[in-house]
Amino acid sequence: MVLHGRLVYAWLPLLVFLLQVFHGSFARDCCRDNNGGCGPNALCSEDPTTSAVKCTCKTGYTNTGSAVHVVCK
Repeated sequence: MVLHGRLVYAWLPLLVFLLQVFHGSFARDCCRDNNGGCGPNALCSEDPTTSAVKCTCKTGYTNTGSAVHVVCK
C-alpha cells in the first residue's frame, strides 16, 4: 500500500504539467472560432482565468436577449 502511494506522488508533477499544457492549448482563443458563439453584431471577449466567453453588443446595437443569451439588434 505504501509503494502505491509513492508511485502516485512520483507521477503527480508530470500529471499536473500535462494538464496545464493541454488545458492551456485547448482553451485559448475561444473567440477565434465562430466569434465565440456571439452574433455578427456582437464583440466576443474571453476571461483569461476561466476561459468564459462574454458577448457585448457593438456600438449602435442593443441587446434584445438576456444577459446570458446576448442578441444584438
